[in-house]
Amino acid sequence: MPDYNYWLSGNPDDVRLLCVEVSHPVWSKVYRLVQNHADGITVQHENTFSYYYEYVPLTIQRGTNSDDLDQEITIGVGDLGETFPDELKAARASQYSDIRPALNYREYNLSDLTKPQVTILGLEVTDYEPKIEGAVFVCRAKQMNLTKTGEVYTLDNTPTLRGF
Repeated sequence: MPDYNYWLSGNPDDVRLLCVEVSHPVWSKVYRLVQNHADGITVQHENTFSYYYEYVPLTIQRGTNSDDLDQEITIGVGDLGETFPDELKAARASQYSDIRPALNYREYNLSDLTKPQVTILGLEVTDYEPKIEGAVFVCRAKQMNLTKTGEVYTLDNTPTLRGF
């Protein structure tokens, strides 16, 4: 949940830093990328450990609903067009081929890099599209409840659905 009090009474010149963390068990490293800080930054995560985020040209498009469990983020990565295809090939060829890459999204204020203002953790990379200038990832929340009963509940066959 964003800290709205900060935006109402805080410094109007503060910069919002958009950070993306993409990982997979077989990848050579965890990719920590920042969109809008050319020198890279070191930030503190929720677990109090500090991590360095390198600058890469990114486009980040968040889904329309952040209030529900159907969260979606589309990430366009500029400079890593040669890196991610090799990492994905290694992931497909490994024993962890059934595990999708995971994405964590955080937003920090430049004035306070010790706690994220917005945190979206545990999204799965569901779609990957290589481009000439980089790659595009579509990341969605894990689908937890995919089972259905097959029964249709209406007021005719279930009268207890009617309100009092």
